[in-house]
Amino acid sequence: MTDPLRVLVIGPGAAAASDALRFVAMIPALAANSVELVNWTPPEPAPGSDAFDALEAAVGRADVVVLRRFYRTWHACLACRLRTLDTAEAASHGTAAGHSVVLAPYFALRPLVSLLETEPGALGKRALVYDTDDDVFSAALPPGAEDFLERDLVARILGLADLVTVSTPVLAERLGQRTTAPVRVIRNALDPAWYEAASPDDAADAPGLPRVVYHGAPIRWSDYELARPGVDAVAAEIGTMRRVWLGADATRLAGSMDEVRPWVGGVPEFAAALVAARPDVGLAPLQDTPYNRARSELHWLEYALAGAPTIVSGLAGPNPYDVVRDGVDGLVASTAADWARHLRLLAESPDLRAELAARARTRVLADYSVVSRAPEWAGVYMWAAEHAGSGRSRRAANAE
Repeated sequence: MTDPLRVLVIGPGAAAASDALRFVAMIPALAANSVELVNWTPPEPAPGSDAFDALEAAVGRADVVVLRRFYRTWHACLACRLRTLDTAEAASHGTAAGHSVVLAPYFALRPLVSLLETEPGALGKRALVYDTDDDVFSAALPPGAEDFLERDLVARILGLADLVTVSTPVLAERLGQRTTAPVRVIRNALDPAWYEAASPDDAADAPGLPRVVYHGAPIRWSDYELARPGVDAVAAEIGTMRRVWLGADATRLAGSMDEVRPWVGGVPEFAAALVAARPDVGLAPLQDTPYNRARSELHWLEYALAGAPTIVSGLAGPNPYDVVRDGVDGLVASTAADWARHLRLLAESPDLRAELAARARTRVLADYSVVSRAPEWAGVYMWAAEHAGSGRSRRAANAE
């Protein structure tokens, strides 16, 4: 019996939504495809400890090493703007200033990347893969954002990677301009069991149908503003319609929502919360920005498995919701008037809601489940293992 291919993903695991979706959720399905995937989160470094040794020990058990999106490698002071790569300086600052300093859990990655740049053979026959589902190089990122601080590290990893995997074609095109490694698109996937095991919330029996649900953190208010005039107009026309926001601050949304539910951490837990909210219609508005055009179609997938038809934003050029077939498995709103028109149509026709929701669910189960996506992931990991070291070799050749 052939041993499974061993893949080590260095990241926060289930604690981060992107890691949970693209890796943790895939573990059982990948095992059925002869791939053993392990998510490894470095322990918080103790004073005087050598986290680099722990990282090297973890890497030693892998055939393929996956580095994810971006990592917080800077030690940060929570009371001021201090950011440093020097552990001693961070500790000294905390003691002298009496500030709370957070030691970066991934600070050992910088020495690892430096080692690979100077000693391309340091990983031996292990492959190096870089994966992202966001454009960390986007001009939309504020200068103080954590991902902004790690751009230099991501650029260096891209120069070493044997393979790059991304969640959308837009990301593939953009990162293809920053790396000589092959770039493969692997769409996000969900586990239908998260939604099938969930139960609608009896509290959702409050008067009001249909239930129009939007989910997102409070910072997504600017996206919701695209749909809000249409939603409010139809709500005024249809007195029974109930506007629901999952994941926001009730104080800020006073007057704009009929029901506000808190954000729920954890991907399976969030899926259960979405089902509990009993969406009759899901909203997926998105501002047309370069950063947003690189995002994924995740909102559509989530609403589909929760049993709701989705109205999505139509953006200029390639964008997350290109995959939605307007009038078939969703509705696309390209203008302010479209949001009201589509919502009015869905509010007045339970049959249309059911038809769109059923077609969307059928498609998501066929194309976006962890089981359907696992062979694709297994294939790229096996390809990477067969081409281990190619990225470091290209970098060394280009440096000569």
